[in-house]
Amino acid sequence: MEKPPQASPLADQRGASKGAPGSSPFGNLTGILNVIGTLLILIMAVAVNADVLGRNLLLRPLPGVLEFVGLSIVAIVFLQMANTLREDRHVANDVLIRALEAVQPRLAAALYAGFYIIGAALMALIVWFVWPILLDNYTGAFYRGTQGVVEIRVWPFMAAVVLGAAVTAVQYLALAWQAFVRAAGRTPE
Repeated sequence: MEKPPQASPLADQRGASKGAPGSSPFGNLTGILNVIGTLLILIMAVAVNADVLGRNLLLRPLPGVLEFVGLSIVAIVFLQMANTLREDRHVANDVLIRALEAVQPRLAAALYAGFYIIGAALMALIVWFVWPILLDNYTGAFYRGTQGVVEIRVWPFMAAVVLGAAVTAVQYLALAWQAFVRAAGRTPE
């Protein structure tokens, strides 16, 4: 008889209420940021299609689409990152650690905790280095585009990066705590 696949360490955190509305205020926040990112994808798709139609049918491109898409892609990644991590939908290459989990679950949990701490530190570094850039963009009224034609303010996109990285750092810390608890031989609550 074939053994069922091992659940990832995040399965404990999600439990049966995976993605359920009202699961926790923090879970709701990650879900809201994910929805905002999805709406930004839809707006971007409409803008790109309008630009293509404008170029081909009217011989006139839609101004600012390239700038908007360039700014939006980074914002979308950071808006959706925390929820992707929370729902265990990120790309991971953890074949060896999952094999270790079968024979040494506490050691595997300790390794996961270390990985999550590193992830939180990297997200905190992003916040640390992007925050001054966000402030400069906000106070300096920086924009992308062509003056007088289309001017897209940069600071909202930078704010999405800072907010997304901060929320992802908190999510990493929550996962690290749960992994530390499992490494200590207890079950996370």
